[in-house]
Amino acid sequence: MGSIVAVVHARGGSVRVPLKNIRPLCGRPLVAWTIEAALGSKCNRVIVSTDHAGIAEASAGAGADVPFRRPADLAQDVASELVTQHAIRFHEEETGERVDIAVTIQPTTPFLTAADIDACVDLVANSPELNSAFTVGPVNQRPEWMFLRDETGRARKFLEGRLGGDMGISQTLPPLWHPNGGAYATRRDQLFGSDAILIPPYGIHTMSMWASIDIDEEIDFIYAEQIACRFGWDRHGATSSAGAE
Repeated sequence: MGSIVAVVHARGGSVRVPLKNIRPLCGRPLVAWTIEAALGSKCNRVIVSTDHAGIAEASAGAGADVPFRRPADLAQDVASELVTQHAIRFHEEETGERVDIAVTIQPTTPFLTAADIDACVDLVANSPELNSAFTVGPVNQRPEWMFLRDETGRARKFLEGRLGGDMGISQTLPPLWHPNGGAYATRRDQLFGSDAILIPPYGIHTMSMWASIDIDEEIDFIYAEQIACRFGWDRHGATSSAGAE
């Protein structure tokens, strides 16, 4: 399959949930959850890219490699591909080994599993026509039912078409999926050649609604705590499947 390197993005500058990457989720730093998944996957190396000493210490304690501090110009809100490219370049220069597949991981999807990561890697490795693959969760808020407000304050539908008949019945609409922030597998040449981590044709690996929780706001952390602690989260019991589109 070649060389597969995972890059966990974990900067210290989160605003809405300060230092969320090392905030405890059921007694473990948030970043440790996805590091555990990556270490159990087919990835040959798990690198955490961070600018923060506390995140670096927690990441190393969880078993990841933290071989550098992220440069200041990459420690702001920048495109994800720039962070992954920096880590892959570092790995290749340090080891002299060319990477085949780069896996970008965000710690904010803590219920990501090794099997989810491997499914994305396998889609790219086993499907020559695919350039990238990523984890997705189900769309619950249908775009067919969404509205925009114009400058007069009046609402209009976001998508064309009358909202009525079968259009108003969720069971008659095709299932939709959104990137849940868990894992993105990208061919190395496409990562650098296209300057992106998502390059069509894509493969998608579906995860459940619960497993797809992405922590962006304080309320998301509350949801994750409830699932992981109160109900008991089985890392290896999440229902998921893979496909390409």
